[in-house]
Amino acid sequence: MNKTLSTSQVARLLGVAVGSVANWIDQDQLKAGKTPGGHRRVRVEDLLEFLRQQNLPIPAELLPKQPRVLIVDDEAAVTRWIMTELRAERPDWDVLEAHDGFAAGQIVAASPPDVVVLDLRMPGLDGFEVCRRIRSQAKTRHIGVIAMTAYHSPEAEQKILQCGARACLAKPLDAAALLGQIQAAMGRDVSAPAATSQGKVNRRAGNCDPKSPDQSPPAIAHP
Repeated sequence: MNKTLSTSQVARLLGVAVGSVANWIDQDQLKAGKTPGGHRRVRVEDLLEFLRQQNLPIPAELLPKQPRVLIVDDEAAVTRWIMTELRAERPDWDVLEAHDGFAAGQIVAASPPDVVVLDLRMPGLDGFEVCRRIRSQAKTRHIGVIAMTAYHSPEAEQKILQCGARACLAKPLDAAALLGQIQAAMGRDVSAPAATSQGKVNRRAGNCDPKSPDQSPPAIAHP
């Protein structure tokens, strides 16, 4: 949404005639400026203030975007636990879940989230391939990817970071650490250095092989 709107854009947003918008401006109910060519322009902030004063509904296009987080794990108990923890801390976030890589891909393609929390070991399409696909598309490469695994090893961590993940966390997860990683991932440039599970800056780079499995020994059970 542009910071300023024409009278016709305001009219379309509110479902009213352009003449009504012009009248509001003429009556000093709605603030507006003018371009050098004499065309009226309304700041989004002024339109929001007008709508609040008039007790009128605010169009969804003018509302701030609700941060969206997608949790991907083939175990429903894990996704539900993470969703419960995140919603308790950040009820303003839209938290979704997917239980396989294909379902995650469909959600990402239809409505890209801000952050994906992604398990590495899943049947079919594993976390390495999901991350690679996210990074390969212009529409989705801005998404922050935070990997998680119950089979953590330096090799697995290095590979997923090379695939484009921002961090790789070992299960069982620490809810506060995960929340911090998600908040750090939101709004950050994907080219910035990624954080390891130890919280250090990782500057490794290279190509990943998403088809090679994570062969590290089993760690403690999922939360």
